[in-house]
Amino acid sequence: MVIMPEGKEEICEGCTVVIQKGTYLKTCRVLRGRTYAFGKRGGGQFTLNIEGALGCLFGSSFKMEKTSNKLFKIQKTEDFSSSLDIVMEGGEDNRDLRDDGRSQKLTPEEIIQLKDSGLTGKEYVKKKQKKYDEIIVIHRPSIRLLCNMYYTQDPLKISNLRLDTLSQLLCHVNVQPGGCFAVFESGTQGLVTAAMLHRMGTTGHLVQIYHGNHPQRDAVDLMNFTTQELEVLSFINLTKLPEVAQKQESTANGTEEMEINSKNEDDKKGEDIDSLTRVIKAENSEQATEKTSDDAEGKKKEFTRPRKFVRSQVQDVQVSSAVLRECIEGLVVACRQYPNNITRDLLQYLKPGHPFVIFSPYKEPLMELFMEMKAQNGTNLRLSETWLRHYQVLPQRTHPEINMSGGGGYLLYGTRIMKE
Repeated sequence: MVIMPEGKEEICEGCTVVIQKGTYLKTCRVLRGRTYAFGKRGGGQFTLNIEGALGCLFGSSFKMEKTSNKLFKIQKTEDFSSSLDIVMEGGEDNRDLRDDGRSQKLTPEEIIQLKDSGLTGKEYVKKKQKKYDEIIVIHRPSIRLLCNMYYTQDPLKISNLRLDTLSQLLCHVNVQPGGCFAVFESGTQGLVTAAMLHRMGTTGHLVQIYHGNHPQRDAVDLMNFTTQELEVLSFINLTKLPEVAQKQESTANGTEEMEINSKNEDDKKGEDIDSLTRVIKAENSEQATEKTSDDAEGKKKEFTRPRKFVRSQVQDVQVSSAVLRECIEGLVVACRQYPNNITRDLLQYLKPGHPFVIFSPYKEPLMELFMEMKAQNGTNLRLSETWLRHYQVLPQRTHPEINMSGGGGYLLYGTRIMKE
């Protein structure tokens, strides 16, 4: 992972890019002298050196040039549309065609010659589309591109989390800058965490709760987040969750509740100050060490891979515990396994009157959780499944596409309440 400078529009060494070749998407890290394999083994696989993209803007088009057997390099092309022979005017079909011999570009002699050579229609189409395959586009990673890439490669890899379902999840939990949120994610490659972090910007707190040895953050590492954006995110293991002061369940009068709230806020501020102080000292120490190392090595080392985490594990636990003790403003649970027990454990950290969203590729666990939440501490409950269908939109040729995805998972969302 590389920490990109804020507002950087050029492709720099060490950054992650999304390479589009037709409908195929692949993520790569731009490094000098490194090549990447494309295609399936034994079936037209080739290697590509993308060093030529350094210094170019994101969204630029490149033409593949063969340097050796199955090894290609890229050369920036300025006129992308003309190289693909894209027809800008749409709406033409065969209703107004006349049999005057001018509609067919191939002459009868050329057609007979192609038939005699044994060339089939599919082979002819592949031959005509060969120039399309020589053009690639390098994009800046985005949540939409990553979600489409994962879903196209293997929907089970992200638990059938489709882009429209992800957008509704973010909408129902009301993710916004400056808020305090928590997410438990497993089986979705860190896509939900990356999407929430992208919406929050550089303010607020996002606690990612995980089980096992390491949190899932593949998509987070691919998004080229800056250091300021990564400081919003902290991690804590499911086995290290703090205890919550039951201030909402107190039966005392309003004055006593105000005193408790004020005390908790002061404690939180003190914990936050201490945590931030330790973080700043650690970061300053690391920066000083890296600067000394860079000055000593000079130009020998052009690219230095930064740390994957902006805090140490102990500091992450401290920051996450402080946020969870104060209670959060939104809770997201997205996992492939049974989500009910995890939801019960995490719901205590959610402030009353604030939303929660549970995603699952299966509806049966959410149906059971729906009845349980309805009987206990949930209101405005909804269990939904989105239905998505793509449309081809062209002049006089707009219609639904024949093929569509089978499903994008299920969402259970609502609001937590406290019973007297």
